[in-house]
Amino acid sequence: MPDTTLQFIESPPRTPGTPPPPLLVTFHGYGSHMGDLHGLRDLLDGRFHVCSPQAPIDLGPMGMPGGWAWFNLSFTPDEGIGYDADGALHAIEAAEHFVLEQKRRLGSTRVVLLGFSQGAMLAHALLLRNTIRPIGIAACSGRMVDDVFGDPSSHAGSLTDMPVFASHGRFDDVIPVQSGRDIQNWYGQTGARLDYREYDMAHGIDPSCLGDLAAWCSALLDQTSTR
Repeated sequence: MPDTTLQFIESPPRTPGTPPPPLLVTFHGYGSHMGDLHGLRDLLDGRFHVCSPQAPIDLGPMGMPGGWAWFNLSFTPDEGIGYDADGALHAIEAAEHFVLEQKRRLGSTRVVLLGFSQGAMLAHALLLRNTIRPIGIAACSGRMVDDVFGDPSSHAGSLTDMPVFASHGRFDDVIPVQSGRDIQNWYGQTGARLDYREYDMAHGIDPSCLGDLAAWCSALLDQTSTR
C-alpha cells in the first residue's frame, strides 16, 4: 500500500466531558490547507476533538503557494472539471487510514467527517466504503461523481437512518448547484437521514450555512451521546 502518512493539526475539546471525546475530522478543499476548516472549530460544538489533515499534493509548483490538493484536477472549456481517478482512490485510502489511526489513538467511538468541495468528495467516499462507520458526515459544496457514489440501491442497508448534512450555494460558479441537487436525489434513494440545504452564496460556507452546520453537529452529538 502506498504511503498514507498525512500532516495534520488538532485541537482538544473545549468542553470537558467523559472520555473518549467524539472526533471531528475535516477535509479541506482544492487549493486550501489544513488550517482552513480547522479554523471553524471554535464555532462548532466544543465537545469535539478536531483533527484536520493536510492533502498530500503541494500546489506551490503549479503557481498556488500554500495550496494543497487531495488529487489532481483538469480544467477544459468543453468538459469542465475533470479529475485523476487513480489519484482520487489513493487520496481516499490515505484519508481512511488517517481517520482510523486517529480513532485508535484517541479511543473515539463517535466519528464525524466534515468536508468542503474536494474534501466533500472524500467525506462521501469514506462513508460509502463503510470501513470507518462514522455517526454522520457533513459535505459542503460537493460534487456528484458517479464513480464514487455508484448505485444507490447497493448502499440502502448501510445508509438507512445515517445522518448526512449537505449544503450548496445557489450561485456556486465552481461546482454548480445542480451537483448538490443530484447528491440530494441520490441520498434520497438510500434511506439516509439527509439534511440538504441551499444558500444564496457562491462556493463557500457563509454564516447561515455555518449556523445550520453547527446546530446539526450539536444535535448529532446529543442524539448519539449514549452510544
